[in-house]
Amino acid sequence: MKTFLLSLLSLVATSWANLYVGETSLFRRNSTGLTDAVTWDPQSISIFGQRIFVLSAEIHPWRLPGNPNLWSDLFQKVKDDGFNTVSAYISWALHYPSPDTNAGQGDFQVGTYRDIQMFFDAAKEAGLWLIVRPGPYIRGGFPGWVENIGGSLRTDNTNYTAGAVAIPLPYLHILMVNRFAAWMPYLNTIAQLISKNQITEGGPRALVILVQAENEFSASAVNSPYMQAVIDTHRANGVVIPITHNDQHSGENGNFSPDLPGPERWLFSGDSYPQGANSWAQVQSVYYTFHEAVAFSNPLCLAEFGGGFLLNWGSELLGGTGYEKYCQQSSNESDLPMLTHSLATDLTDADYENVFYKDAYAQTAKIFNIYMLFGGTNWGQTAAPVSYTSYDYGGGINENRVAGPKMNEMRLQGLFLRVSRDLFGAIALGNGNNYTTSTIMHTYELRNLGTGAGFYFLRQNDSTSTALTTTQLIVNTSRGTVTVPQFGGEITFNGRESKILVTDYVFGANQTVILYSTAEIMTWSTIDTTDYIILYAPPTQMGETAFLFDFQPTIDLSNGPNVNMTFTNGTLTLQYLLDGSQFVIIEGDDLKLVVIIMDKTVANQWHAPVISGNRAFSNYFSIGSNETVLVGGPYVVRNASVTGDTLLLTGDLNGTTTIETIAPSAVLRLSWNGAFYQVQKTSRGTLVATVVVEHPDLTLPVLSSWKVSGSLPEIDPSFDDSNFTLADQTETNYTNLPPLAGSQVLYSQQYGFYGGNLIFRGRFNATGNETAVNLTVQYGFAGGYSAWLNSVFLGSSQGNATVSLSTDVWKFPDGALKTGMENVLVVFQDHMGLSETSTNGGKEPRGIRGYSLIGGNTSFSSWRLQGNQGGAAGAPDTFRGYLNEGGLYTERIGAHLPGYPDDTWATGSPLAGLSQAGINFYRTHFDLNVPDGYDVPVRLSFTPSSITSNYRAQIYLNGWQIGKYINNLGPQTVFVLPAGILFRNSSNTLCLSLWSLDAEGASIAGLEFISDGTFTTALKFEDYHGPDYEDQESLRPLGITQVPM
Repeated sequence: MKTFLLSLLSLVATSWANLYVGETSLFRRNSTGLTDAVTWDPQSISIFGQRIFVLSAEIHPWRLPGNPNLWSDLFQKVKDDGFNTVSAYISWALHYPSPDTNAGQGDFQVGTYRDIQMFFDAAKEAGLWLIVRPGPYIRGGFPGWVENIGGSLRTDNTNYTAGAVAIPLPYLHILMVNRFAAWMPYLNTIAQLISKNQITEGGPRALVILVQAENEFSASAVNSPYMQAVIDTHRANGVVIPITHNDQHSGENGNFSPDLPGPERWLFSGDSYPQGANSWAQVQSVYYTFHEAVAFSNPLCLAEFGGGFLLNWGSELLGGTGYEKYCQQSSNESDLPMLTHSLATDLTDADYENVFYKDAYAQTAKIFNIYMLFGGTNWGQTAAPVSYTSYDYGGGINENRVAGPKMNEMRLQGLFLRVSRDLFGAIALGNGNNYTTSTIMHTYELRNLGTGAGFYFLRQNDSTSTALTTTQLIVNTSRGTVTVPQFGGEITFNGRESKILVTDYVFGANQTVILYSTAEIMTWSTIDTTDYIILYAPPTQMGETAFLFDFQPTIDLSNGPNVNMTFTNGTLTLQYLLDGSQFVIIEGDDLKLVVIIMDKTVANQWHAPVISGNRAFSNYFSIGSNETVLVGGPYVVRNASVTGDTLLLTGDLNGTTTIETIAPSAVLRLSWNGAFYQVQKTSRGTLVATVVVEHPDLTLPVLSSWKVSGSLPEIDPSFDDSNFTLADQTETNYTNLPPLAGSQVLYSQQYGFYGGNLIFRGRFNATGNETAVNLTVQYGFAGGYSAWLNSVFLGSSQGNATVSLSTDVWKFPDGALKTGMENVLVVFQDHMGLSETSTNGGKEPRGIRGYSLIGGNTSFSSWRLQGNQGGAAGAPDTFRGYLNEGGLYTERIGAHLPGYPDDTWATGSPLAGLSQAGINFYRTHFDLNVPDGYDVPVRLSFTPSSITSNYRAQIYLNGWQIGKYINNLGPQTVFVLPAGILFRNSSNTLCLSLWSLDAEGASIAGLEFISDGTFTTALKFEDYHGPDYEDQESLRPLGITQVPM
């Protein structure tokens, strides 16, 4: 072996640039100087001195609304599927509706989506490390009040960093000046929370290993001092773990790299979304080169790697969520029942993960975070204008919490990465098409120079190719250079397929060496004194694996009908056809080794849950426990433990399942979700039991018995708007987008309204010469508005995915103008969310940017506006939060809440709709009656009306606004009913607002419930009730029943 390692050193002369080979085994271990619990060198990070491959899943707390106990559902699925880390944004906007929220301590209400400590605790309980990404800026933007600050954001601008902030309090009709630094209270609070939960603290809450400062941010003379202030704030609040930063464009520019001049920081990373939007792309072979040029003292970290991609309004044809384009068509309907969709493609399916993720690992990525693994839902007003309700993202776990085929691929990768510790310290030796006998193949070679273990990453040169290709691979081993397979046949690549093939790979308690293998390794485990290793490849392919022994082993092929073997000069070579599962038992000289050979369809059904150890971090693999069992069959394995003679498993099944287990020899019984099952021992030493799943007789309800009320009384000139906010400001800090006309500034942010529908009422005394009004309304991408004069409809205007405002001249119809009297112009506006900094620097107003009367010299005498009841600072629903509602009349009075008295409302259905331009609001109830032990994810499906019908609908479930549907734009027609909001055992309240932008009115063509499937589960559901109407009645205006429009 020593001779072999010396020969390897001589080969590195042709390695990738900037690698100083003399130090490859002796890289200096870096730390923050404040702790050595998390350290790093150019190869990987280490936790408590152990190298770790960080395989991370991006999940955002608020995007699973309602019951926060369901975070555990996601975390258990993530852990089961091979991940060891979760990465999470924290949203400043959700915790700070005003800068002085809770005296500057923010809103982290226990038992809500804002309970970040509960989020942390759930991740810790699942055995996952945590990367916290609190900004202050994140995708989705800032709190609305931040936009009111004078000057630019995310810089050392003193107004942003330490200046005065004007705080509108619309419910008190005053403007307060607050001298908090804009971002400092938030970051102080969140940094203190991180500090208490960082890995250095020990105890039940220690899990945070990295914290990210800012987000996708570029260094500059004005940016860098601000970045340093952010870092200093973390340090001042006790954060001692490494601070990271993610640079856009795969890290090419090295913004805030520790190896370049600039602020203090410790770990550098890049973001990459390599897949095409409409067709397969070539892999990006740039990560290693960029990294070595700008951050060579760090391990290669990809802080955001595309699990899918973001879709905008109107970006796809109407149907589903739009994200079906990223989903793999499933041959097994129970894998992903709802999302086998006619629009599905393979853009980011399991084959994408197989090719693109492995290519990143091949370029030495050792910190790898998938954005998004679970995207979730942009409920209420939490979406930015660049996205719509569904934030599914094409993730491995869909918006309705269903783990799809992509998670099987991730489990294969994650379990391999978990046990292949020699890879963590491996360096890149070279790459190209000279490693194989086929020149259309591309290979990367990584090698651990300390142990000699080699890792060859193979794919087709053209990663878009779907051609069937065969080849041999030329590898360097401790027995010399070998072309494999050696004994006939070739390695097969069926189109978009990649393989990680090993040489001199040591595994197990007996330190067995695999000289080479043309099949991939899924995982290995030592159970009792027996070593088990699982090899896999797609069905019908051939594999060849060579083991080294210094004795003549005995081989049992009785359970390997398609396996042949040869033993020569201490090398045992197995040749096999991949078909089902086969067990080869190898014994001798105190060794017992079981080689399990599976075709990939079988391997996709196997799991390796961790058995908790007796040390600290007991359920963290390698740090607290190295013990696992092997389990085949279930859809999800949530937890595993051994008590006496019983293996206790909890998890989910998608049908009747034969569960096969490999467990300690003392195990004689199986418990699944608390029920005991008779087991049989197979000839290959496994235990099997069949769990019969009987689906409940569950029929999804039909929607009927709707009540309806009009919801636009504000268009009546006599409407009393004295409680609306007087728009009396004449100056603005939106100097980049100043008002275009009119004396009053009508920007909603300046009056404390940051999301949801907006209503403006302008008054003027007419001379009779006025013929029209010119309006410019800024609503955000895909927004729209309607206008009325004295209850007479003037017209509507809309944007699209690239248009965020409209300028229109509306002529006054005959008889609409009241000469010599006060006239009332009403503008009802959609609000598509606050802009990200990629649009106008994050300072883009919502509201009326310009207004003027045409004809005569008349001006508006006054304007009043209304958004959500109480504005952001005084919203009555502190449970769901200020972004749950907008300014719709029925929202303000609480008609969307359970228990609202609708006895006097008319009977009417949204399928009948409106007969004119305007808004109706509909209420109904339904029961599900899902028995305990079952998970039935449900969605509401719209049948689109004619594409020429311009209407918008908002969906409310049990008081939560859970969706926005735009008929003429789409793409989303199917909306998740979040399990944390949906009641299983009590009556649900479903409401819809229907806004017709057309004079002819509008109706919804159809509404029905559909399901993603039925699963038996260990998950415990509860009807998680929030405040109802009675709880908030005193905080809301008295509702008056309106005649439907």
